Amino acid sequence: MTERALVDRLTCVLCPVSCELEVFEDLDAELQIIGNQCDKGVPFALEEVLRPKRNLATSVPIEGAASRLVSVRLSGPVPRELIFPILAEIAKLRPKAPVRRGQVLIANVLGTGVDVIATRTVL
Repeated sequence: MTERALVDRLTCVLCPVSCELEVFEDLDAELQIIGNQCDKGVPFALEEVLRPKRNLATSVPIEGAASRLVSVRLSGPVPRELIFPILAEIAKLRPKAPVRRGQVLIANVLGTGVDVIATRTVL
């Protein structure tokens, strides 16, 4: 049997089975994934170990509306290490009413190609 070191244990979230995956690195520095019961597990594990991404949803204060907050989200996932810097950018937002659902409040946040968008209309 080839020697290998455990790199990570993950629970796949891409289907209802929620497979428990183990990621190993062999002596040639190649990754091996075991435990997946469908073809989604291997790409999930590779991305999670090599270049993890996350999505984000939060709220920001809104000016000039009866509602005090408007909910926002990212238009797509971003590298995990950028979550807190992006939250800092979002914290600077103070949009003025009206804000429309789907309205881009920050385009291309921190050069990620991902926008911060409103998730509801606030008049």
